[in-house]
Amino acid sequence: MISIRVGLGSAGISSGAMDVYKKFFELGRDLSVYKTGEMGASFLAPVVEMKVDNYETLIFANVKPEQCYRIVSIGERLSKDGREIWPKLVYAKRRGGSPIFKNKPYIEETPFFKGQVKLVSARCGIINPESIEDYHSSGGFSALAKALTMKPEEIIEEVKRSGLRGRGGGGFPAGEKWAAVRRQESSQKYLICNFDEGDPGAFMNRALVESDPFAVIEGIVIAAYAVGASEAFIYTRSEYPLAVERLEKALEDARTAGIIGNNILNSEFSINISLEIGAGAFVCGEETALISSIEGRAGRPRPRPPYPSEKGLFGMPTLINNVETLANIPLIIENGAEWFRGFGSKSSPGTKMFSISGDAPLSGYVEVPLGIPLLKVAEMAGLREQDVKAVQLGGPSGGLVSRSHLSIPLDYEGIQGAEAIIGSGGIVFVGNKRQILETIQHGLKFLISESCGRCTPCREGIFRMSETIQKIQDGNGTPEDVLNLYGLSNTLKDTSLCGLGRTAPNLVLSSIRNFFSEYESAIREWRGKLPNVLSYEIDPSRCNGCHLCSLVCPKKAISGGRLEVHRIEPDLCVRCGLCYRQCPYSAIKENLAERDSRLKIEIGQRK
Repeated sequence: MISIRVGLGSAGISSGAMDVYKKFFELGRDLSVYKTGEMGASFLAPVVEMKVDNYETLIFANVKPEQCYRIVSIGERLSKDGREIWPKLVYAKRRGGSPIFKNKPYIEETPFFKGQVKLVSARCGIINPESIEDYHSSGGFSALAKALTMKPEEIIEEVKRSGLRGRGGGGFPAGEKWAAVRRQESSQKYLICNFDEGDPGAFMNRALVESDPFAVIEGIVIAAYAVGASEAFIYTRSEYPLAVERLEKALEDARTAGIIGNNILNSEFSINISLEIGAGAFVCGEETALISSIEGRAGRPRPRPPYPSEKGLFGMPTLINNVETLANIPLIIENGAEWFRGFGSKSSPGTKMFSISGDAPLSGYVEVPLGIPLLKVAEMAGLREQDVKAVQLGGPSGGLVSRSHLSIPLDYEGIQGAEAIIGSGGIVFVGNKRQILETIQHGLKFLISESCGRCTPCREGIFRMSETIQKIQDGNGTPEDVLNLYGLSNTLKDTSLCGLGRTAPNLVLSSIRNFFSEYESAIREWRGKLPNVLSYEIDPSRCNGCHLCSLVCPKKAISGGRLEVHRIEPDLCVRCGLCYRQCPYSAIKENLAERDSRLKIEIGQRK
């Protein structure tokens, strides 16, 4: 018997997989042809997998319709006499069955998949996402059946012990959020699955829903039972038509099977799940803006507290988790908290899905243990260390890290040391030919277009940052412009209403810290090194420890805590003069070299 699976996620369909799928039916052979989602390697699409009798599964990459006949012929020959033909067509294989094509690697041995740990995405690219029978036969809904025999408090404690942190951006402990909702005494509680994945370069949640929607539904039902919610919403965007289509079918099939609705699996628990489709506003990824959109109002954030766990949707206690967070729940309930903590790092247990894009030859999504070095992910993307100029982490409101940061661990604490965030999991590699200021400007323009405009710091501040970056790009920038960027950034962080405004400066601040040479090259005064500053030093008798110089130093060359006398480390100082300009007490001295007569004008202007 020959069974064929065709990857029909968004990446596969856009690469022509639907034509490949139809072609197998047109061949008129005795075949079983199924659709699946994405296994992660977008660069291999269209992907076809073939299982023949009791042999190992064969994987074919970048398949064209005209190759379908040969693929079927390989299967027919194997089924007839075990003979191997056309080995060049085979990309890799999966374990399970009698060995064939022994010179071909197993899929987990190929560069993109080596080092991955498939937990949440284990079924992606294997089961039919439109078949509830496929999900059930692969072990689906067993966690739900187990959870319904447990007390809600026991489930919450298990999630707490697992150390699961929200996979949507902030990394807040999921169990703590659940407990907060459970504590509320209310006649009505809601649950919202946040599927508003809006970061450019982030597509993990879309791929997960397109490939395994029932895992998300199972996680929603377990979470709703644990916190006492009787109604749930999946909030997504209109730009995800395939995911929406598969979610709608999955919800209908789940209702028919008694997975959602009244008296689930013959228990006393009932839950209704509705699909809400937004207009695609980036800011609706923020909890309060998302709530406002579901309520029928403009998707704009509101001040917190009160938090959604106390007063959320329609004023009732509401639990909000994103797609990947909820898809982890069945795994934790089925296997236990200690099993889950066996993956990842101590402070960031489990695995995380990351999407890979940008200047990377091997694009797609990966699932890796949290804490893995960023360099390992770069290698999965087909990059060497010297190929990477920068990495944008956490989307346009994340941060830019340099090649020297590739050794940092990809977990919530490790990333903070490089002034970046994990965010939802988008990783965009920036090649050596790219200009950093151009990359920053691209991100700022996106944030300008997506700001809801409700608060002045965000609405005006991001626009002014973009203006200043453009001025520097045009060659008209000054050191004071960099100081203004610092001031604007701190204002946005301290006064913006929601996470969009508070994280918008990350891209600028991280670029100044990690790519200061790009600013030096663009600003005429720094580029010309006029006047020739030998060094800067702090006069202890004048320094009162206000810490302003340390805040603006792009290279962290100034040591000393608040209200302590500071010191400039000469080996780290790049002599940019920002501390000299910023110090309100004239405590920083500028040591200058002798100049010839040609520099008198510049010297006079400087004084």
